Amino acid sequence: MPQSSAPRVRTVLVLALATVIPAAACGGAGGSDATGGATDDRPAAGWSFPDGRGGTVELDRTPVVVVAQSVVAGALWELGVVADGVFGPLRRADGSTDPSLGIADPDDFTSLGEVHGHIGVEKLAALHPDVIVTAMWDDDRYWGVEDATLDELEAIAPIVGIRLDDRPVTEPLARIAELAASLGADADRIATARAEFEAASARLGSTLAAKPGLQAVAASGSPNELYVAWPPGWPDLSYYRSLGLDLAIPEDHPTSGGFWETLSWEAAGKYPADLILADSRGGTIDDILAFLPPSARRLPAVEAGQLAPWDAAPAYGYRNFARLLDRLAADVARARTDVAP
Repeated sequence: MPQSSAPRVRTVLVLALATVIPAAACGGAGGSDATGGATDDRPAAGWSFPDGRGGTVELDRTPVVVVAQSVVAGALWELGVVADGVFGPLRRADGSTDPSLGIADPDDFTSLGEVHGHIGVEKLAALHPDVIVTAMWDDDRYWGVEDATLDELEAIAPIVGIRLDDRPVTEPLARIAELAASLGADADRIATARAEFEAASARLGSTLAAKPGLQAVAASGSPNELYVAWPPGWPDLSYYRSLGLDLAIPEDHPTSGGFWETLSWEAAGKYPADLILADSRGGTIDDILAFLPPSARRLPAVEAGQLAPWDAAPAYGYRNFARLLDRLAADVARARTDVAP
């Protein structure tokens, strides 16, 4: 995520209480589904969609060729809209799907660059996209788009930004579902996905209600520093709090535009926790444990084996979030509530 606009901190590996934050395409936006079989039976009427900067992108017809940042591409894929080109992570170093894509298949996309901010502009231009879609973590920056290339991209196609910050996850989920519908996604498919999310939300709420007193913290880390997430800024964390998760609220959180409080590893126990939600962009829980300095390994939650993965940059799709909610519910159900000092 852009350091000035999104909750990213430079990091190697991350953990909930210490993580930083923060083949060809199968058809394109023209009504194709995630298994192929592109169709383009949409009317040639005008198309418009609100941009996160406050304006509206307007086109003469519904976009057929779509380029998207991975967290948006993964969400659209769930609903049958396969982006023709994707910038942002597709796979982890071990070849597994990056959490940014959620449940999507990385083989369904043409990569335009997997390093944050580095987009193959010539490759993107060769696709002749009708629209470029990405996320936003503040008022005027598109996630994954560097200032130096913004004008170049806007000369190729208009950009639509989806705001993520300072709002519950239900808002960006609904916004991306609206985008998918405008691009030809099936209404019943969207409704089914939304129902899965709502059912998973209810399950997490019930699980949390059965664990009164459970204290949690979400965080990330670099080799030299620990970053504690400020939940109100994060769409997922703020939503988990609304369902009953008692997440620590940092006293001071200036890092990366206000998304983190920076601490030394020696001060890692500042916020007592029974459960640590670990930024999983650094890998698996085993990877995170191997990364932790000795002072962090002595944290009660770590010693109790109560580290839980936190996808700090997930695909913002209903089905992917249903999966994440159920995963968190399972972690909460297993957690003891007598760990925090």
